[in-house]
Amino acid sequence: MNILFQEPFVDRRITFGKFEKGAGSNTFPYGVACIAAYMRDRGHKVHYLEPNLENISFSDYRQYLVSKNIELAGIGSTTLQIGKTLKTFEKIKKINPKVITVLGGIHGTIMPKETLKESGFVDYIVLGEGEKPFNNLVNFLEHKGKIKLKNINGIAYREKGKIIVNPPNFDDMLKPEEIPFPAYDLFPMNKYVAQITYAKTFPSYSLLCSRGCVFRCAFCNACDVFGGRVRYRPVDTVIEEILYLKQKYNAKGLFFQDSTFTCNNQWVKEFCKKMIEKRINIPWACGSRTDTVNEELLRLMKRAGCWEISFGIESGNQKSLDLINKKTTVEQNTKILKLSMKTGIYTFANYILCLPGETKEDVLNTIRYAKKMATPMALFYLPIPFPKTALWDICKKKGILRENAPWEEFNAWDISNPVYINPLIGKEEMKRLLNYAFTSYYRTPSVILKNLKEIILLRQSIKRYWLALKGMLGLFRD
Repeated sequence: MNILFQEPFVDRRITFGKFEKGAGSNTFPYGVACIAAYMRDRGHKVHYLEPNLENISFSDYRQYLVSKNIELAGIGSTTLQIGKTLKTFEKIKKINPKVITVLGGIHGTIMPKETLKESGFVDYIVLGEGEKPFNNLVNFLEHKGKIKLKNINGIAYREKGKIIVNPPNFDDMLKPEEIPFPAYDLFPMNKYVAQITYAKTFPSYSLLCSRGCVFRCAFCNACDVFGGRVRYRPVDTVIEEILYLKQKYNAKGLFFQDSTFTCNNQWVKEFCKKMIEKRINIPWACGSRTDTVNEELLRLMKRAGCWEISFGIESGNQKSLDLINKKTTVEQNTKILKLSMKTGIYTFANYILCLPGETKEDVLNTIRYAKKMATPMALFYLPIPFPKTALWDICKKKGILRENAPWEEFNAWDISNPVYINPLIGKEEMKRLLNYAFTSYYRTPSVILKNLKEIILLRQSIKRYWLALKGMLGLFRD
């Protein structure tokens, strides 16, 4: 088939909120690139379009679909983007009703029935890991009668007026060695500007070493996409990909978008030793948890090029950590944050303020804790109870949850109209506390000194700090 993968038409303000001026650009869609490669390897003609980066008009978009004779259009979507994604499918159907439309991504996976009810412009939804169900769906479309939809795992569709959902089969997912090498050549690699929270210098590119997550944090439903076990790709394959990005696209930095890069210490050690042995010499960042690292591992990661680690600390209150099922302790978090900074890794902490059950004093305690830790970078969020997460249910019981809120308001970067209101604090005070967290944190002398040292010693690109300043200024714009 002649297949188009694309991003939805979506304004930067929706994706990045008030931080849009300093956020970089849309991150390279790694999962879509893997599916594109998987389908191309099976003989299909595959295209990719990024209408936002290409700044394409609707008339040019129409011409593109017609001139390429697109038969099937696939778009992946988050909850935040789903409204614009459905609008994009509507555009496609208006241009050519015969184009088959397929939705993928987290939102469709979590809410397949609701999404098909919401829009008549989506023909099929691929649930969970995309390669196998998408390929099986295309085989069905090409060979109707020989393959039955009811036998395809991981898809949702309409049949005789009813919505049918075939759940993913987590026992029949790709083996680590089967995960495709992304089809980088289809993508506008020179137009991606990495999100500054992970970029030491530019260009920096994102990639994934693993799929799946063993943790069950209340605010996340990653397990529903890739399953509750972690599959790491072979180390040599990841090294090959890194060398390809360096040689082909002049990569000067990397950031691993794995749910928790350090889940498997043995794999990480093997990876780090290979990076050192081959003298790849490229800075990289990753996300981690304080219960998955130790001093030995941190020092090895540093030697192998790890310049930054992002830790999901979430709270300075143990009761809140327990509420969101984080399975960590304040003491544990304190120990590892200090150790990470001692090791010389640029340490980045994330915090959630105004969680259910928290009072204003609890929030101030988390802010005090963050300032005491004084990691060079910290980000603060209000709770975003995404659909069908445990936090969604908790927020319904312990606060005001705007269940009919537009999906665009499920935005961690835009606090103008929070989806969840903590009744012990109130909407306006929540917004004030979040602003106070940012302004007071980045006025903390030890935080200022640590970042000044980075600038004076030229450890990071000046462009990164310029973008960060633009992003922070956006926080105070109307």
